[in-house]
Amino acid sequence: MTLQQQAELMSKAEAGDAEAAFRLSGYYGFVRQDYEQEQRWLTVAAKNGHATAQYNLASDLSRGGKDLVQAARWATEALQKGHESADRLLGAIEAAQSAMLAPEEQAALAAKAGAGDADAAFRLSRYYNFVHKDRAQTRRWRKLAAEGGNAAAQYDLAVALYMDGEQLAEAARWAAEARKNGDADAGRLLREIEALQSASLTPKEEAALVTKAEAGDAEAAFRLSKYHHFVHQDGRVRGRRWLVRAAEGGQTTAQYDLAVVLQLDGGSLAQAMRWAAQARSNGDADAERLLQRIEAMRSGSR
Repeated sequence: MTLQQQAELMSKAEAGDAEAAFRLSGYYGFVRQDYEQEQRWLTVAAKNGHATAQYNLASDLSRGGKDLVQAARWATEALQKGHESADRLLGAIEAAQSAMLAPEEQAALAAKAGAGDADAAFRLSRYYNFVHKDRAQTRRWRKLAAEGGNAAAQYDLAVALYMDGEQLAEAARWAAEARKNGDADAGRLLREIEALQSASLTPKEEAALVTKAEAGDAEAAFRLSKYHHFVHQDGRVRGRRWLVRAAEGGQTTAQYDLAVVLQLDGGSLAQAMRWAAQARSNGDADAERLLQRIEAMRSGSR
């Protein structure tokens, strides 16, 4: 970008041209790598109604819990402007708000967790999952909480292992522990893990299911999601694709499972609630409890 072009864009941006301000933010962010100027023009673009700028600003403010109140404000603005990913971002921000810890709280919880306090470890696992998006720290504190007997952590650990598609025996063990310790959803999870440990399909069976699923058969799509997840271990790619297809086709268990997956992702609580509510309306006996669990996570009362 020439100096003349920069000057022209600045003139337009200062006069209220949101697109010009957004272009300047990109220029300073990607070309000049000047964070201060990038934020300045991104904010100008957001204030003038640029949906992508609002989304990007919300994403930046939410990173590491920098300013979650303002992040939620801009994500809401972007959602109202029709940004397709703003709903997911807003859910992630709300989850982060519910899990937020002050530095002194983090230190106190880390000390307690290190001394064997499972509930403290569980709170830290939520903090690192929803606020910092730090998978390694989330796993560390979640496992410590699970080993300390926290039923919610045991359930979350079982779901994480289950969705990885590689450690079903460990997933079943933690689901059984969570059930023993009173987690209301763990029994269902354990039954599903046990049932799906034998999810193999022959090439001929897979081809037939693909044909049916592509034609709109939700049951076929659901079986394919399990096959790719547990046999091919590509659950985050093709397995997720077929799970979404099955849920959209009205398969109730797929809707429930998709809600669980989105909940565990930590950034999709609004969508998780939508699918849990859909599963409930379709008669899933456990969906009401799942919906309450997700609502509690959003409000921070879990």
